[in-house]
Amino acid sequence: MKDGDAIRPEGGLPAASRTALRGPAVRRLLALRAGKRLTAGHVRVAADALGVSERTVWRWLATAQSDETAAANPGARSRVDARFTVTPEVRGLLALWKGNVRAVHRELVLRAARQSPPADAPSLTATSHIGVTISSHLDAMYLCWSQRRTGDIR
Repeated sequence: MKDGDAIRPEGGLPAASRTALRGPAVRRLLALRAGKRLTAGHVRVAADALGVSERTVWRWLATAQSDETAAANPGARSRVDARFTVTPEVRGLLALWKGNVRAVHRELVLRAARQSPPADAPSLTATSHIGVTISSHLDAMYLCWSQRRTGDIR
């Protein structure tokens, strides 16, 4: 048994059990809401039992109301998070703008706005993951360029 799985001496459930009970608790609260019987007391008790704030439970309820799959696993991060990938188009723009991520983003936003109907441009928020990804691609492009320039292609 892992240390986090043990029942705590001050009482209450271990973290893994509290996480597993989020879905059933949110579904029950949604059922109470549908029957017009949900009170702040219900949310307070659920928040206390799950080890989260009341605001968090209200947020889970709002999310679960609009997305049924969110009711099954409240608080979990969405797997649909659009991870940034460097496409050949972005790689070409990075080369054109000499690695200037802000200029590449500006160009992608302009291209997306010109589409009919206008689309959303990908977010190029400068996170460490994107920075590392772009940096490694730029390093590879520079190495390739320098090898071609010197004739040292293998």
